[in-house]
Amino acid sequence: MNDDKKTGFLRWLFTPPSEPTSSGDAVAWWERRRIPYNLIVGAVAIVAFIIYCVAITCTGTGALQPGEDIIEPLALIAAPIIAPIVINICYTAGWLLDAPLRAFVPSLSPQFTSRLFAAGFAFSLFVVSFPALYWVAYLLLQLLHVIH
Repeated sequence: MNDDKKTGFLRWLFTPPSEPTSSGDAVAWWERRRIPYNLIVGAVAIVAFIIYCVAITCTGTGALQPGEDIIEPLALIAAPIIAPIVINICYTAGWLLDAPLRAFVPSLSPQFTSRLFAAGFAFSLFVVSFPALYWVAYLLLQLLHVIH
């Protein structure tokens, strides 16, 4: 994907709905972004999981003892099923907040929708990245001899 297409995609993803925005328009706006949201959050989660595995298995951390699993086998099986359900429930909460607010406050700015989406999107990326960020920071602090 060239830079113009990336920029255009990101612009589209975060562009507020056009005015006037009804509750139904808000739901449609959210639903058009559900698949890209899932693909991006899923891709970041996979990359973060790989980084987590590398960071936690580095011999310097001492966090993973011989014979221990990086992740419980049952969790490894359940995560690809449960995680998409949970992130989509959270995603749906976005328009479950947005749509009724539009019914009660018709003058609500379309910017509210895109800002709510951006906040939820950033939170989702943080949640799926947190284990990797934590263990990379832990490893770096050990390498810098700040912690042992």
